[in-house]
Amino acid sequence: MSQTEAETTTGEHEHTEFWRRYYAEAVADLAQRYPDEQGSIRVNWSDLLAYDIDLAEDYLVAPNTIDGILQQALADYPVPNVELTDVDIRMVGLNAGEIYSPLEVTRDAEDRDEEYVGVRGELSKVTEPKKEIQEAAFECQRCGSMSYVPQAGDSFQEPHECQGCERQGPFQVVHSDSTFRHHSKIRVETPADERGDLQDESIDADVRGDLVWLGDNDFGLLTRSGEPVVVYGTVEQRQIEEGRTKTRHFEDYLDVSAIEFDADEDDVKIAEYREEFEELATREDAVDVFAESIVPELYETPEWEHALELLVAYLFAAPRVDVPNGPTYRGDIHALIVSDYGMGKSMVNSAVAMYSPKCIKESVTGMSSDVGLLAAAVEDDFGDGQWTLEPGILVRANGGHVILDEIDKTDADLERMNDALEGEQIVDVNKAGQSASFKSRVGLLATGNPEDSRFTAEVPVSEELDIDRSLLSRFDGIVTMRDEADEEQDGFIAETQGMSYVEAQEYAHGDRDEMDLLSREVSPEVGRAWIAFARESVAPKLRPRHVESIREWYAEEVRQLNKKFRNNDAGDMPVPVSARKVQDTIRFAVAFARVHLRDEVADEDVERAMDLSKALVGQTFDGDTFQPAAVNTTPDTQDERVRSVKALINDLETPEAGADIDDILTDAQEDLDMTPSDVEQEIEKLKQKGEAYEPSMNEVRLT
Repeated sequence: MSQTEAETTTGEHEHTEFWRRYYAEAVADLAQRYPDEQGSIRVNWSDLLAYDIDLAEDYLVAPNTIDGILQQALADYPVPNVELTDVDIRMVGLNAGEIYSPLEVTRDAEDRDEEYVGVRGELSKVTEPKKEIQEAAFECQRCGSMSYVPQAGDSFQEPHECQGCERQGPFQVVHSDSTFRHHSKIRVETPADERGDLQDESIDADVRGDLVWLGDNDFGLLTRSGEPVVVYGTVEQRQIEEGRTKTRHFEDYLDVSAIEFDADEDDVKIAEYREEFEELATREDAVDVFAESIVPELYETPEWEHALELLVAYLFAAPRVDVPNGPTYRGDIHALIVSDYGMGKSMVNSAVAMYSPKCIKESVTGMSSDVGLLAAAVEDDFGDGQWTLEPGILVRANGGHVILDEIDKTDADLERMNDALEGEQIVDVNKAGQSASFKSRVGLLATGNPEDSRFTAEVPVSEELDIDRSLLSRFDGIVTMRDEADEEQDGFIAETQGMSYVEAQEYAHGDRDEMDLLSREVSPEVGRAWIAFARESVAPKLRPRHVESIREWYAEEVRQLNKKFRNNDAGDMPVPVSARKVQDTIRFAVAFARVHLRDEVADEDVERAMDLSKALVGQTFDGDTFQPAAVNTTPDTQDERVRSVKALINDLETPEAGADIDDILTDAQEDLDMTPSDVEQEIEKLKQKGEAYEPSMNEVRLT
């Protein structure tokens, strides 16, 4: 082992040089936040290896000893006005030979006793954080003397005798003088698609201190359940108890020292690709170039052109706007693509996920409840029978994107996603004493088929989507595609698919050096860096002149579609055009400005956004004339009337006030051809069922 006790002539610890050479900036940041905001420092094992190979190798067999050496060296590091004592060392980045699957590390646990290892898998379970006493302060009830006892293991330790009167108590714990830390239990398991027929490839672990809060919001590790992870620590054996009886059996568990998520070490290299994406952003056709790069093997029909343009906006999004004690404007963009079977949605989903810096892509096939989408409190045998909070997809992807395929093939109550997608974008859990509010600030891309896998002529699109209108209204853009025979277009589609295969085959066999049809001007690596930089650093400002343009466009063009729709007594739209379309268009405009890395939204960004919005609204109409097909729009059934009135209320209410009843009556008469008395009757029924209430006179709000 390296010399451990020697000090330099300046009085510094021998290994203070390690911190000075590799972590000067990190130590400076730690000093500003220590001890209240930060009590640990993250170290990469490769840096220790480069500094002192013996010290690095010793760490793998005696981590506690080397931790002590590095802690003392850090305590001797010259930092003004701060003493960095007892800082936890979080060692990550072991080489591949020291990182195992759960099965590998538990199978050889005795051989690895006290060794420092990494376990790679999926963070499958996390218990709610609880306080754990670290050093207990005891007051003697006889003489009042204080004793301090460090706590370790599972049993609570009291003083053997009072340090004052030397009697054996009784003692009282003084909570204000004791020190506490947070504790969670986690489970790391090999993902199902990697473990074959083996069903029990997992290891449980104890997580303490600030590691509990590694996450995107106030719930720490809870929000990262389901993510790929490497957990570092030492494998130990814990005796299994049955009641109060200790058995002969032991279980392996991991005492965690550090955690590293794959997402924290992903391949988004902004600095490496910055010059390239900044040059692309200056091009007038930057949005088109990006759109055409997403799926080069896809023949772009007019519908797919609009969809890909929408997906560029979806990836870049707009900045979120939060005003203290005021309104909140989400920036995340939600998109829905519904098409006949076999039109390339899955291929597009995979490509979009490849460009997103942070994305969860799932099929909802077989999902029978909203738990997997939102969050739940689940009781099981994990964590000593505790209720475990399990965040769903929309929570785990907070700050990124979610792609849900086959949204039509689930019995889940999709309408429960409404609050998770709009406004504050919050998921609330309240069950069995477990209460939490998770952030779900994601952009959602949902794809699926019509109810019978193909659109049916003369049937309203909204009926074939089989999605509640209140949820449909959350989508900024809805793309519908029908697979209709067109000899010329079908020929182009077949040619594109065939030549894509030939080109890929030639490239794979070394018969060509470069791609032609399959080439991308924006590679996924550049695209991820471009998107990450824009979302982190670019917040284009919308100006009053843009609002005037959007006002004229909305009032004089788009809003009039509802009248044409009604006057023709025919046609169908997934969602009637409402004021939400203004916010959708603003988000598009700001997202397009982000593509160009602009500080201010340009006129051409607004024009592009308005063109896209109008094209998406008009998809169910006949070309630019927006002449609807022959379908009646007046809600016929009781359920349709209720859904229509609820959708109107939802469109008109704001975070500050409920929907004005006069506005509801007017819009219902214009858009739905419902009489005021019919609407008032439906509102009264909603109030009686507890689905709506009147916050003030002449206003109504959904519960």
